[in-house]
Amino acid sequence: MRLAVDIGGTFTDAVILDEQNQKVLLSKVPTTPPNYTDGVINSIKKLIQSMDAVESFTHGTTVGTNALIQETLADTGLLTTKGFRDILEIGRGNRVEIYDPYYKPPPPPIPRNRRLEIEERIRTDGQYQVPLNIKQSSEAVDSLATMGVDAIAICFINSYVNDENEKRVKELIKTKYPQLYVTISSEISREYNEYERTVTAVVNASLLPIMVKYLSSLENAIQSLGYRGRLMIMQSNGGVMTSLTAKLKPIHTINSGLVGGIIAVKSLSDILGLKGLIGADMGGTSFDVELVINGDYETAKMMKVRTPHSGFDGYPLLIQAVDIHAIGTGGGSVAWIDEVGALHVGPRSAQARPGPACYGHGGTEPTVTDANMVLGRLNPDYFLGGQMKIYPNLAKKSVQQIADNFGMDMYEAAEGILKISVTNMAGAIRTMTVMRGIDPREFSMVSFGGAGPIHAALIARELSIPKVIVSTMPGNFSAWGMLMTDIRHDYAQTYLADLEDLNMEKLTEFYEKIEQDALKSLNEQDIPAERVKFVRGLDVKYMGQGHAITLVVPDRKLIPEDRIRLAKDFDEAHLARYLHNAPEMRKETVSLRVEAIGLMNKAKLPKIQTGNKEPPATAKKPSREIYIDGKFRSCTVYERSKLLATNIIRGPSVIEEVASTTMLLDGQTLQVDEYGHLVITELE
Repeated sequence: MRLAVDIGGTFTDAVILDEQNQKVLLSKVPTTPPNYTDGVINSIKKLIQSMDAVESFTHGTTVGTNALIQETLADTGLLTTKGFRDILEIGRGNRVEIYDPYYKPPPPPIPRNRRLEIEERIRTDGQYQVPLNIKQSSEAVDSLATMGVDAIAICFINSYVNDENEKRVKELIKTKYPQLYVTISSEISREYNEYERTVTAVVNASLLPIMVKYLSSLENAIQSLGYRGRLMIMQSNGGVMTSLTAKLKPIHTINSGLVGGIIAVKSLSDILGLKGLIGADMGGTSFDVELVINGDYETAKMMKVRTPHSGFDGYPLLIQAVDIHAIGTGGGSVAWIDEVGALHVGPRSAQARPGPACYGHGGTEPTVTDANMVLGRLNPDYFLGGQMKIYPNLAKKSVQQIADNFGMDMYEAAEGILKISVTNMAGAIRTMTVMRGIDPREFSMVSFGGAGPIHAALIARELSIPKVIVSTMPGNFSAWGMLMTDIRHDYAQTYLADLEDLNMEKLTEFYEKIEQDALKSLNEQDIPAERVKFVRGLDVKYMGQGHAITLVVPDRKLIPEDRIRLAKDFDEAHLARYLHNAPEMRKETVSLRVEAIGLMNKAKLPKIQTGNKEPPATAKKPSREIYIDGKFRSCTVYERSKLLATNIIRGPSVIEEVASTTMLLDGQTLQVDEYGHLVITELE
């Protein structure tokens, strides 16, 4: 058996692939903050009582992300080179909101009294300019310990090229105060950009106590159930790492849960032969958009994390991350009225507790789920397959508050809530497509997440997207994607040089050194050399430019002729991205990169039984009245688990399953493919 568990804001999802019996087992249980381990164990026990037969366990967690968003981080101190105490305050010195006269930059993640300086200085060539002052280092550590910090980040100038001073101070801390958590910047990033590197080290340090406590708790819990394998954690870059690595570098778990979705969307690209896909993941708290272009997803060299204090600016982190755009629109998003009387939906969420009003856990504010319940689009007797009791009258009572405020009918108010949420979600897709010069009409949309399929047809019609694919097991789709990941570690090293004078032999040696270290790390994770793949990259820009483009570098000994090819590749890439280039200009390298991938066995999606165009009679459920476009319509209802490949359904209709509901509009048709996907298109 292979197991994956994904913690969401409202529900925790589990998937077990029973390879011996060719079965897929699914569960969805409420998330249990602040003791997230309880929800994980509940999701597993709903499927199996013992983990003795589980061969692998992959986990996507929002614990680190939630700690950042809710700003419940550990008290952290910073040790830095003399003269750089205020780098977190100065930042880049730019104004993100250039036309806002009241704009204020975000406050530093660590207050000034916990940012201490140490005499030391490394030059850009790695040589010592000022030796490390050990006495001052010891005194600074004592001061932070006296302040009661739980973690310390160390970031010295130019440590990306020589990190000996950082290592010495870390050793000093571990000797004097072994209970303190320590992060040195060179362990997380070996690139220049001092501000970003400092922020990255600080955020990693502030997450250490939280993630170590959570992962240790989870490890103990699954071991008590009989699991003897490694706990693998999803990374923001689309790969997985061991829990041991995650305890050292928890910063790589940011967006951990979301990334499983894009892996699953990419797998559909391979299975269905569709090169352009829009992943649309709507859960209880957020709506997340990701793109697969030419059969693959993109990662960014830096991600920004927004917190209540950072505002729109966000804090920049020097980590490789899948490009995901998220907005606060989910099934639990609250509908509210502002001070001028306008109706909004989200970003605030009712979360798992109290949850939407219809859950009966004490929530009174109307949510997107309540609106769907009022309109008859959700079946109160079949929520989570009938395992969760739902209270439709409480949903009506909550939505009636909105109706009374505007003097309108309750059903009109509920439909208004949905229209706003659909507009918000369509806007998120436009941000990832139209705003980047991409036409969404040339893509197919993959809808998943428990709340996704009920809104998918509405979103697609809003954007004229020609095809919607409702994934198999949409409520557990991100967890399913985690069964198709590889172990992956990204390495980057600043490497400044004129491209025309680049020493290809020396460059090859740098790549080989990084790859040797990566191979050693993967071997320690039980990945043999024959299952390791390296992907080399080189960041190149025109002289004087601020942003670089990453080029693919051949995985072999580099020769002088490769300089010419790289220069040509850069000019072509610049033209494709920015619609102009300057081949006559000199170019320079910025950083070299290596993706170290440990290839894992992938889960395979089973095919379903084939039938006729007409769905079997056993799949039909009693029809019901559903409010659509200002009036009630009689809609046919189907049980998804009983549909067969080649079945065709026309709208308006509803397809129900344990963890989700799919809504089909008038003028749309749905066909079930060989894997059980629901493929929705507009009737011609």
